[in-house]
Amino acid sequence: MTQEYPKRLIEVDLPIKRVSAHARREKSIRHGHISTLHIWWARRPLAACRAVICASLWPDPADQLCPQDFRDKASKVITDFANAAVTDRALGESCDHQTWVKWQALVKNGGLDGQKEAHWNVLRFALLDFIADFANWDNSTVKEYLDASRALTQAAHEAVGGDPGTRPLVADPFAGGGAIPLEALRVGADAFASDLNPLAVLLNKVVVEYIPKYGQRLADEVRKWGDWVRREADTELAAFYPEDPDGARPIAYLWARTIQCEGPGCGAEVPLIRSLWLGKKPHNSWSVRLIPRPKLRRVDFEIVNGAKPKEVGIGTAVRGSASCPCCGYTTPAASVRRQLAARNGGSSTARLFCVVTKRPAEQGRFYRLPTKRDLDAVSEAEALLHKKQVANKLSFELVPNEALPPQGTLGFRVQLYGMSKWGHLFLPRQALVLATLCEKVRAVRHQLTSLEKDGLAEAVQVTLALNVDKMADYGSALASWSSPASQETVRGTFSRQALAMVWDFAEAFPFVSSSGGNVRNSVESRDPCVTHSTTPSCV
Repeated sequence: MTQEYPKRLIEVDLPIKRVSAHARREKSIRHGHISTLHIWWARRPLAACRAVICASLWPDPADQLCPQDFRDKASKVITDFANAAVTDRALGESCDHQTWVKWQALVKNGGLDGQKEAHWNVLRFALLDFIADFANWDNSTVKEYLDASRALTQAAHEAVGGDPGTRPLVADPFAGGGAIPLEALRVGADAFASDLNPLAVLLNKVVVEYIPKYGQRLADEVRKWGDWVRREADTELAAFYPEDPDGARPIAYLWARTIQCEGPGCGAEVPLIRSLWLGKKPHNSWSVRLIPRPKLRRVDFEIVNGAKPKEVGIGTAVRGSASCPCCGYTTPAASVRRQLAARNGGSSTARLFCVVTKRPAEQGRFYRLPTKRDLDAVSEAEALLHKKQVANKLSFELVPNEALPPQGTLGFRVQLYGMSKWGHLFLPRQALVLATLCEKVRAVRHQLTSLEKDGLAEAVQVTLALNVDKMADYGSALASWSSPASQETVRGTFSRQALAMVWDFAEAFPFVSSSGGNVRNSVESRDPCVTHSTTPSCV
């Protein structure tokens, strides 16, 4: 005879409006969030996953088939939580105001212990109110919420036939970024995650295995060895990012792809620049001015400080076409695409037109034209990369040279411009940085022999490898310079969910904290994520 199971809360009701509000807010949260581990397009809001898992695991106490044992235990858990919310100011402030008023009334009436059948609806809505507040990111690591949710999960599991001492299993065969497995662990269930995408498998291995198993130890080791990787790589590569004579250190290098003007009798080299603004802060604006040199068939640059909007012209690249500053002819988009395709995207022939620097003891960004030292450093980096490639004895190429997905693959658009291989997405100096970081991360494993026994060495190395991925995001020839009024920094390759072409791009200096994509920030953004995500396993 088939056992009849009671309806779960999710089959009856769910505080969708309140949970959705928490999910929307979560988009702006980066400190300690799982999304900082790695980019994943179809990432599910943790708030929604937490609410859905709780509502799926817990029976509806108002259902006739709900085990009385769950009702009794859930009544005690909710009554204890209500008492804590009323007496503990910090916990009370974590609740929605209307919910806190209900907790007050519940405590005043003696709680839910011993309530009869007519009052199981009260317990139902108390559970739903608890779920709505628990969906709040700020409450996801609060001990009282964690203890209550895990007690309710365990009570539900045992009440519907689970063996005492065991935990329910939440299986996610398409786990993606790991939101559902992570939240299953948080509320006291076991989790099984799988996916066809190898990157998803790696992310879930970190979230479901490494973080719960090693916790704060992993966070500490990642920070320690991440700093070591940064120092070693900085020492080895510092010469390729020369400081200015006044001690200013580069933050980023701004490049523009170029085409040849197809105007009659012109043939000038046209830099493709979307916007001539470099920084637009009210009292510290910067722009680039184009200086046509028709006789030389080229365009030179001038950096202007304190430019006013009416003094700053428009860029040369608009909707894929290119306007020539020398003759005024507009080369159509199809021709621009054809020229760049012949040069694998044009990264190798791009022009360095600006260097962004940070001066010692001074606020703000400073902009200047590139010097011979800057250009020589680029050439020297390319020569060293070539030397390393020739000497490479690894079983794989030093710079990834595999083919990109076929043209027409969702989100991949750079193939139209001749970028057919992954290696085409990087300048030689960017590729050198990534290759060096990979070398240092591999070297970390040899220094972690004392941690090999319990597998922590592998966990540290894998988490550091995710940092290299982050550096690849900010260190490609598709990253851009963000120059709104409040921000002047490098914006990653995936500023939107596509691998799209950019005309002028930014090369971040990866070893200074002022740039957008740097090793220190990459490591430190993962530390709170590992620490924050440790909590789910503490049962």
